Amino acid sequence: MPPRGTQYTLVGFAPDLDWRPLRFVQRIPPNRICLACGLVCRTTALLPCMHLLCQSCYEHCTLDGEHVCPLDGHYFQDRDVDWKETLTDEILRKQVSCWNDGSGCEAVYRFYVLEGCVVPYGRDVLSN
Repeated sequence: MPPRGTQYTLVGFAPDLDWRPLRFVQRIPPNRICLACGLVCRTTALLPCMHLLCQSCYEHCTLDGEHVCPLDGHYFQDRDVDWKETLTDEILRKQVSCWNDGSGCEAVYRFYVLEGCVVPYGRDVLSN
């Protein structure tokens, strides 16, 4: 099920952020979100029916040895799938609220990847 609001779970962008729900200040474009599980994954498959799946959901969408879209049941050939890569910077340069925002923290960060580690590189004007 896709996420509500601006909270998303990233997979494949940075080890320190993978599988951690993040609350983004702005919504992530729908063409970056798996329509089956709601994850924002680095690698996605655009099916001929125009549904977008993450790699994991794509690998599980076979029926009787054939590929089938889990959302509409349309069959397709592997060669008709358009694989997309989302650049890490495209996601990690977005504004993200503090993980403790549920307890009142209003800090807003942008993240970048430096030698495999994700570190905040400053609080935006929106922060406390």
